Amino acid sequence: MADPAASGSGNANARVVAQLLAELDALGVAEYCVAAGARNAPLLAVILDRAEAHDLTVRHFFEERCASFFALGRAMETRKAVAVITTSGTAVAELFPAVMEAYYQGAPLVVVTADRPSRYRGSGAPQAVEQEGIFAKYVVRTVELEDRADGSFVHAESISARPGPMHFNVCLEEDLIADLPEASPAAPPYEAPEALAILAAQDWDEFWAAQGPLAVVAAGIHPDDVPAAVEILAALQAPIVAEATSNLLGEPRLNPYLLPASERVLKLLDPQRVLRLGAVPSWRWWRDLEDRPEVRVLNVSRAPFRGLARTENVALVPWETLSSPLPPQPENTIHLPPASVLDCFLESLPLSEPAWMRHLAGCIAPRATVFLGNSLPIREWNLAVPALPTGCRTWANRGANGIDGLVSTWLGVAADAAESWLIIGDLSTLYDLSAPWILAQLPPAKRRLVIINNGGGKIFSRVAWLKNAGPEARKVMENSHTLTFAPWAQMWGIDYKLITNLEDLTAAHTAADQSACTVWEVRPDAKQTAAFWKQF
Repeated sequence: MADPAASGSGNANARVVAQLLAELDALGVAEYCVAAGARNAPLLAVILDRAEAHDLTVRHFFEERCASFFALGRAMETRKAVAVITTSGTAVAELFPAVMEAYYQGAPLVVVTADRPSRYRGSGAPQAVEQEGIFAKYVVRTVELEDRADGSFVHAESISARPGPMHFNVCLEEDLIADLPEASPAAPPYEAPEALAILAAQDWDEFWAAQGPLAVVAAGIHPDDVPAAVEILAALQAPIVAEATSNLLGEPRLNPYLLPASERVLKLLDPQRVLRLGAVPSWRWWRDLEDRPEVRVLNVSRAPFRGLARTENVALVPWETLSSPLPPQPENTIHLPPASVLDCFLESLPLSEPAWMRHLAGCIAPRATVFLGNSLPIREWNLAVPALPTGCRTWANRGANGIDGLVSTWLGVAADAAESWLIIGDLSTLYDLSAPWILAQLPPAKRRLVIINNGGGKIFSRVAWLKNAGPEARKVMENSHTLTFAPWAQMWGIDYKLITNLEDLTAAHTAADQSACTVWEVRPDAKQTAAFWKQF
């Protein structure tokens, strides 16, 4: 091995690593998810060496995709910057799905990618891909670090004004094992740029000055933001249609105004003014607002997205605007829908998918963490589960609405929870089969990974054009299968239960180890599910 002192590369790497650690310390990074490789060895060596003294949590992964989604889950729950560190080459590209999700959530995910020296770019040398700027607009800050001959460290830095993920690309010389720093130099805390100009108080005033029936839709509200939402909604006394991820369900002061979270209810309400709190909701009704410019929409969110492509009568204001005085409002005369017939449908079709959601909700204890999978599970849960026990925290990846990385994100969000549940579809599970790797590094806890296995992507059976499509088109869209998840659970040493009826559920819930992870594979009755949707 070459002498670092002779080549100078060791000292160069030490200076770059020190500069990077100063940046990460300034961001307050205390949790690291690392996927080790030869290229990032200098950085990992320093982080592991300083972990105890700096009270750092370091978790290791054998692949980058799970690492990045787990880190995203930690950033979602803690609201603090969490770093994921990879080696160079294709490893960097594995981070892209989690970066995109973090971008649309405005989550503080920090990706640190080791790279070969910049002079290798375009050469076709091994693991020398174009990493600089690889995430394009999906990061709000990009920084490249390299010890150059002119003594400079930072180049190609760009900063956006919105919250979200950051990318540090670290170019390291070939002599990777080097004289590394024991501690990073002090650095001033990182301060994000000022908020975008679109966050205007004028939009708030104009919305309340407008006329027309008002309804509230809510989704993706962090539990810490719930008190502010409750205050204004209790004063407003308007109908509220809230997804489970709003964390508003079961709030006593809002019970008189909360309505079942379904497409049917939203269509019956037919408001002329819509106040959206939190994340973009999952209902088709929301998408249809694109073609209704007469409906005024005010978005109140921490993420800088209005959720609609149209700009006419659509405004976005920051979450902090909720503390603004609420102008006097006329008595809300919006037409409320009649009492739902949902309960009788669920009782008469107890093995349908929506009914299973209610059965599962009955197994969840107070203060548990619940993570819902995208597509059909979250929609059926919103419909069938009016509230959860006191203190439950509910989450979902509704930034880019993808189904990948959901198991890993759940494990990140619920890493410190005494009890947590993941309700997810079968195809979503297949996307993230490596996720249980991290379980051995997490504290013992009651974890229930519930897979609703309906044999494919059944949400597509509800797409209008596909209902009349031929069998080949349905096969391609639904990806029908006969797989079971028992071998997967066995591979990771996780207890497994197959659940096809209510007696199975009762037995599994009674016998479950309260400090272990268990996979429950729930197989709904296809005929009852079809009957439910036909009737409802």
